[in-house]
Amino acid sequence: MHLSSLSIAVHVALVAVPVAVYFLVLGMLNSRQRPQLLTARQDFALLVGALAPLLLIPAQQAMGWNPWAWGAAGAGAAALAALLAPRRGRWVIYNMSAQGACRLVVAALEQAGWQVQVQADVLELGADRRVRLSGFALLRNDSVQAEGLDGVQEQALHQALASQLEAAEALPHPMAAAMLLVAAFMLCAPLALVAREAPEIVRLISDLL
Repeated sequence: MHLSSLSIAVHVALVAVPVAVYFLVLGMLNSRQRPQLLTARQDFALLVGALAPLLLIPAQQAMGWNPWAWGAAGAGAAALAALLAPRRGRWVIYNMSAQGACRLVVAALEQAGWQVQVQADVLELGADRRVRLSGFALLRNDSVQAEGLDGVQEQALHQALASQLEAAEALPHPMAAAMLLVAAFMLCAPLALVAREAPEIVRLISDLL
């Protein structure tokens, strides 16, 4: 039996549930009493985990269940993810305004021993070293990108950011409630439809085993 033989409801669930979990995680991050720091690679992994299932059904239709084909596809996907993954020295702060994130990053840099010159969304550290800030208001997150720092300096900045965030406070944002509602709907609606397909799903699992 192929995934293509399942009903549209099952197809929708396979795609919608990972996206719903992604929105659930974002909603929870934006509901915390303190801002949350993630590395850019962790944030990238969350996004890839939500979008990867979109390719599952087309891939299965093209390759069937050939283990060699799936192994090659997996290796290719892993190589592509490694190529696209953000470099070290980048972080994402959730549940904080752009202005608050700028003040926090400046405080973290000063804690790490840097003299900071603020120029809009660029924090100049001298000697071709800087930190760039950018925000995504819809998801209420702020990106922090260090340039010109070595590994030891990046680690020191990471520790300073984490230390500053421990003392920071945040109020739940209205967008968090919206994300949680979207996640609940995307989880409940497809799963309710899939419940009617339980016998067919059991047959599919039996065929795979």
